Amino acid sequence: MRKPIIAVTPDKTPVDIPGVMTGSRVGSYNWPLDWLSRNGAIPVMPDFLNDEDAEAVMRHMDGLLMTGGADVSPALYGEETLPFCNETQPDRDASDLALLKAALKLNKPVILVCRSSQIGNVYFGGTLYQDIKSQYETDITHPDLPSMQTEESHEIDVVPGSPLAEIMDGELHFGINSSHHQAVKDPGKDVIVMARATDGIVESWYVDDGVSYIRAYQWHPEMQKPNRHEQAIMDDFLKAVRERMNG
Repeated sequence: MRKPIIAVTPDKTPVDIPGVMTGSRVGSYNWPLDWLSRNGAIPVMPDFLNDEDAEAVMRHMDGLLMTGGADVSPALYGEETLPFCNETQPDRDASDLALLKAALKLNKPVILVCRSSQIGNVYFGGTLYQDIKSQYETDITHPDLPSMQTEESHEIDVVPGSPLAEIMDGELHFGINSSHHQAVKDPGKDVIVMARATDGIVESWYVDDGVSYIRAYQWHPEMQKPNRHEQAIMDDFLKAVRERMNG
């Protein structure tokens, strides 16, 4: 059987994170590409796309991996931009929404990471915290960049019986990394929470519509050193991809 071909959303935000990502880059960091490649998939990264082109691209793809990046524009969920919201990228927002719309229309499995967990929730009609520190009382440091290649930022509580609990063989508490300052506030239509941080912030969700495979993770499993948790997440995604490839 041929390898699955997975579209990966691009990120054009310049980045310089000492000890994590040196220098700056335009494009997308290598971690999501490597994550797919080492698990037997072929990653393909299109440029920013409009609705028509996104559907044309997704017709040739077997799945979609949506990556991290800049803040999601509050205008998308009917709010004014507050001072603590960072720079947004309307062209990235539009392209991400177009690709997600096309993937769901074509019944292609979708996995969303960090920022994409947020814009995915907005796609389904949900809202976001524009800045956790300013809008939510917590003692957790959510943008904890030194944790990115580890599971050392904070723990999550997984909802028993959820798809995430199932793929983790019933393990309901484990550590994750963290690089976000925005997060899901009000879940959108059919968005079901699978895990929260110990302070209550949503860390994982899925859509329960009886048709779609869409799994969202607020942390960065693709950036962690290989471990059973990130492997279970990727295995589950590619299992759904291959099931649809086989008809």
